[in-house]
Amino acid sequence: MIMQHSGFQSADGISEHFFACSGASGGDFRNEAIALLKEYEQGIARYGCSVDTELLLRFHLSDVTNQGVILRELLAGRNSYISIVGQPPASGRIAVESWHWCGGEKSAVPRGISWNLKHYRAFWHGGPPEKSGSYDQTMEAFEKLQLDLSERGASVADNTVRTWLYCRDVDNNYSGLVKARNDFFDGVGLNPSTHFIASTGIEGQMENPAGLVSMEAFSILGLTAGQQQYLAALDYLSPTSLYGVSFERATRLVWGDRSHYYISGTASIDRDGKVLYPGDVASQTRRMLTNVEALLAEGDGNMTDLKIATVYLRDSADAGLVTAVIEEALPAGIPLTVVRAPVCRPAWLVEMEAVAVNSRGNRSYRPLA
Repeated sequence: MIMQHSGFQSADGISEHFFACSGASGGDFRNEAIALLKEYEQGIARYGCSVDTELLLRFHLSDVTNQGVILRELLAGRNSYISIVGQPPASGRIAVESWHWCGGEKSAVPRGISWNLKHYRAFWHGGPPEKSGSYDQTMEAFEKLQLDLSERGASVADNTVRTWLYCRDVDNNYSGLVKARNDFFDGVGLNPSTHFIASTGIEGQMENPAGLVSMEAFSILGLTAGQQQYLAALDYLSPTSLYGVSFERATRLVWGDRSHYYISGTASIDRDGKVLYPGDVASQTRRMLTNVEALLAEGDGNMTDLKIATVYLRDSADAGLVTAVIEEALPAGIPLTVVRAPVCRPAWLVEMEAVAVNSRGNRSYRPLA
């Protein structure tokens, strides 16, 4: 097992750390998971992190229905936002990625975790669906998020920075997800002339086989006008509304001491919304990276600012080729997780999401402290 790490530290704010690690194959799943967690906890300690500093802990499993039960037993009592997704790692049966904030305090809230800082409050929200059908499950997820935020004087439109939507059998259930998200956004006043929200909508299974869609959301309370900037790179990518979906290509969140860049799931697409290089996974990967670079550049960032990335493949057999191409463009040693998770169009063979951080903040805003 190899632990990958990247970090960011400013003079007057919290330090941030990103990690990724995959389990070694062999033996039964429980022992493999125990070994991974031991390696992970020893690895994060080398950077001054612990289970108490976990902002996000996300696991990718090869058989989430059976393995999820075992993993939750091993994680019992942990006060972190834990995401468990059925997305088989390109190698092995379990992979973990995490994001740590060394500063602030976290507490449990309904369906999530709240991270309390001096000036801001970060809110992670998720949970299994209760309704049936991809449309109703997606709408349910957004409505619960809106309810939880409204009880705190916030809203999806003003405070939700990033979402992840996992869809079982994306080729058949994605259309219901899209329609529900469009309808919800219409209802809360989000449209192409206002803004949407950075997002990844991707194949992913829930622990309960009846779950067709689940959502995770990251919201920040305490933001002021102008802190969120929406990046489009229209010379390279089309507006998502051009082909009937509603999400932002990327969001830059400007703090007093740094900027965060949330890159949505990005594939090989052109400014007209067309899939480029059908059937050629290497060329699709290069175009995907070009698009990511263009989004960062629009927000005064670059590829060296990337801190963590997740790559989604339609075919795990492409992992070696895709990883080789990506590693030429990304910072050396960046936490990188590669999983099998088909993209929303069958012709897209690869997609990547990422988080970047740099010191280009704006002192008119409060620091992340």
